[in-house]
Amino acid sequence: MSDLRETVLEAIRMIVNRHPRLAPRIEALAAQAQGRSAQDLADFIEWKRYQGMDLAEIFTSIYAEGRWGRDEAEPEGYFSGTGTRTPEIAGAYVAALRSFAAEFGHPPSVVDLGCGDFHIGAQIRPLFGAYTACDIVPGLIERNRQRFGVLGVDFRCLDITTDDLPHADVILVRQVLQHLSNRDIAGFVRRVAGVCRHLVVTEHWPALDGFTPNAVKPSGSDIRLAQGSGVVLTAPPFNLAVQGERRLCAVPEVGGVIVTTAYRL
Repeated sequence: MSDLRETVLEAIRMIVNRHPRLAPRIEALAAQAQGRSAQDLADFIEWKRYQGMDLAEIFTSIYAEGRWGRDEAEPEGYFSGTGTRTPEIAGAYVAALRSFAAEFGHPPSVVDLGCGDFHIGAQIRPLFGAYTACDIVPGLIERNRQRFGVLGVDFRCLDITTDDLPHADVILVRQVLQHLSNRDIAGFVRRVAGVCRHLVVTEHWPALDGFTPNAVKPSGSDIRLAQGSGVVLTAPPFNLAVQGERRLCAVPEVGGVIVTTAYRL
């Protein structure tokens, strides 16, 4: 029975990879057949896909498989998703950070955690002083060093859930935590305290309010949107202690809204 189950799960994975637009329907049918909810099955498939991998291996695999999409203009295959390319989403974020950075009276130092393909980072680089950009995928960091080295950015390969974080006036975490498990997010929360005065977090929520935050999921390519949830660091189980918070921007996106929040620590 276990061998049959593994065969079925592998077949589902192959179909979803080849026909991503059919994924919701395929998962719903499979869940009905197995007596599971569609989200339960999706989480199980995600867990099985990355079982035994550490975070560096997981996100290297995500890029290699193009699970966030592909861009023909990126020969190395590193594409951090449409959220970095859609003008309405990226433009609102850049404009919000321009206003935020101007409040300091001088270009603040910044650490960009989960910098990805640096399509957004390259646009906001002029707003800041010392700029450190970090990601967990070694090949991506090396590619960024070669492509964006002229911008005066210190690119580093690190795991935000286990490694010490660089100090700066501002830490940016844009649509990164939404891909992590609650355990991994908790690791980040423990490390961010004391390394910055301002933490700017961008997350994809199902709505601006009225949802249950921080649903349980495995670390991987998916986010909590299908569960009607999103990451809120000040809510349980993370309970990030802040001195203040404010919303910098909110942009409607498929199934919800992409929200950028500035926390004063």
